[in-house]
Amino acid sequence: MTAAKPSIPDARPGPIPVGPRLESVLELAYRARRPVLIEGPTGIGKSDIVRKVAGKLGIAHVVLDLSLLEPPDLVGLPVIKDGRTSYAVPDILPQDGAGILMLEELNRAERYIQQPALQLLSARRLHGYELPPGWACFAAVNPEGEGYHVTPLDRALRARFLSIAARADRASWLAWAQVSDVHPAIIGLAQAHERVLDDVPPRTWTYASHILKALRPEEINNGALLRDALSGYLPPSWVELVVAGRDAWTSHLPFDVRALLSDYDRRPDLAREVRSYAEAGKTDRLDELTTRLCRLLEGPEAGVLVAERQITLAAFEALVADLPGDQREKLQESLGRNPTATALVDVRPEEVVQNYPGSAAERKILSWRADPLKHHRLALVVTGLSAHLERQAKLAEVKRSNVVRTCLGHLLAELPEKWALDLVATLKRLGITPIRPT
Repeated sequence: MTAAKPSIPDARPGPIPVGPRLESVLELAYRARRPVLIEGPTGIGKSDIVRKVAGKLGIAHVVLDLSLLEPPDLVGLPVIKDGRTSYAVPDILPQDGAGILMLEELNRAERYIQQPALQLLSARRLHGYELPPGWACFAAVNPEGEGYHVTPLDRALRARFLSIAARADRASWLAWAQVSDVHPAIIGLAQAHERVLDDVPPRTWTYASHILKALRPEEINNGALLRDALSGYLPPSWVELVVAGRDAWTSHLPFDVRALLSDYDRRPDLAREVRSYAEAGKTDRLDELTTRLCRLLEGPEAGVLVAERQITLAAFEALVADLPGDQREKLQESLGRNPTATALVDVRPEEVVQNYPGSAAERKILSWRADPLKHHRLALVVTGLSAHLERQAKLAEVKRSNVVRTCLGHLLAELPEKWALDLVATLKRLGITPIRPT
């Protein structure tokens, strides 16, 4: 009797979000010196992320917009010497060193440019020119059949490339926007609306931000001007949302609140300013500061900012130490309950559910419990642990494990009530009964 063949799913994974995941794949492709085709709608950040990867790797980055080139710009002009024809290498092609050569608009270029570009991509050479060993060649293309005027690429030719379907990612774009001086109105909209990038690409939102930042103070209340200008980029529904939020645009704070999360422990000027609000009873300033920071800390971009060290525990804890109790607790809850920020603490869920009593993890938990300025660390541990338990494929085994249940019971006994209740709610939902220490 023939054994049944294992079932292998036919479907490929969905598009990779333009963010850390895509960065990792592109870094790997560069190390392997494999040509890459990044396919996705216009304006989602395909080119920017390649530039970022090159900067992260410390290598050069050269961009060729194929839609603007003529054949000699890429192939070189013919030179006849001793009765033989060769081609002068264009200055735009790298001669040495290491880097990424990025070919833009590959499937929107004319065939007479597309063919040599594909030769360069797939064979790393063009006539007598050869791409230096330290270089990799990437290309960006728009999807076929989605309203773009493109020249389709042959399927057999595509097989020679590492083909990556990419999509806009709200969390990654918000993280970039937070540190790239994007207008607060645009950031606020993106934080409040999960589908903000569905019909408007990130680049267009950035253009809208440029318009808003160019407004004079007396023009902010000119609704007709705002609608006329923004309608050049945004659909009417988004224009109205931007206009409706005008009252939240202006800030009374003399600094960018995002700096508080990355530099507060290293910026005495920021610390003096924030302390002066509490000393002078400027509750409006404190409320604005807290509201803006809570919105950021609760959002999906927090995890990306943590990964890029734009949010650090040293800065956050120096800040909350200078805030009144109610403001401090709001910030601690916003950060502590965000599952994307759990990488900030060095207690992993696996440590908690195995041999927790007497462990290094327990010693850290007890230390943080004794310090109210570090209670957000406890919240992050609980948030990470809850997510870990909810992801368990063999939940029935977890429910039966006395080791896991004992560890959870021990942890619950040591947590402050607020965070213990969060964990209890998760355990009830999953049907896990902790064993309390006697």
